[in-house]
Amino acid sequence: MRQYVLPGIVLLLILGVIGAIVKGVFFKPANAALKIDSIPQASIFLDGKSLGKTPYEQEKLSPGEKTLKLVPEGGIFYPWEVKIKLTSGAMTVVKREFGETEGKSSGETITLEKIADKKTSSLSIISIPDSAKVLVNGEDRGFTPVSLDKLSEGEISISLSASGFKEKTVRTKLTLGFKTNVSAKLAESEEGEEPTGTPTPTGTVTPTPKLTPKPTGPTATPPPRPYIEIKETPTGWLRVRLEPSTTASEAAKVYPGEMYSLLDEESGWYKIEYQKGKDGWVSGQYAEKFK
Repeated sequence: MRQYVLPGIVLLLILGVIGAIVKGVFFKPANAALKIDSIPQASIFLDGKSLGKTPYEQEKLSPGEKTLKLVPEGGIFYPWEVKIKLTSGAMTVVKREFGETEGKSSGETITLEKIADKKTSSLSIISIPDSAKVLVNGEDRGFTPVSLDKLSEGEISISLSASGFKEKTVRTKLTLGFKTNVSAKLAESEEGEEPTGTPTPTGTVTPTPKLTPKPTGPTATPPPRPYIEIKETPTGWLRVRLEPSTTASEAAKVYPGEMYSLLDEESGWYKIEYQKGKDGWVSGQYAEKFK
């Protein structure tokens, strides 16, 4: 009996080795792809290894979580570092537009992850700042973070907007069997300086009056409830618009700490009386409501 045991064990070991070799050769996880663009051109480091400069595209990278670092040329911009996930059989896209400060920089990171339903696709959108208004192919989808399921395959255009920030458009493609994750960074608006006045024909300067004076301090008396108080903003002021939309015309500017009677609210916007007999809309992102 023993004369058959040893050969049997040897045979099993040989089959196990062969199986491991076959698995290693024929069943390797699919490569991941990565595409990077930047303005200005930047040096690329992935997990500390130099990959050259932007623009960059590679389809034979190992999947998994990586640390990506971009060092822009010129020496006037700060390096940028982010954690990204490379998915086997899919491409991760990174775009970065460097500004003079982090606040004035913008960009997007698009990653894909597999989902159970192979016949549909899904979409997740987050942003900096949070609570940015989202339009997908022109359709209002609320405010970030946004998660959408049971979507069709195809090209989409995502528009993101927030008070005090430049509007950003992200174009990507939805793929069946995958969830597309979009992480977008909006750049702060460069508008923020108050008008200094316009010269008259006589050569004198007539200052442009502010439509709403700043409050005198913490002792400013709140109006009857409901009312809102303007919170701190990246620009130091907040636009009042004629309609509850970032594309509507500006009627005035209000300032952090000011309080106004709340007349109405709609889709994340508050309607206020910013001056006696005049009303407009401000973004609820930078206003606190008191009922």
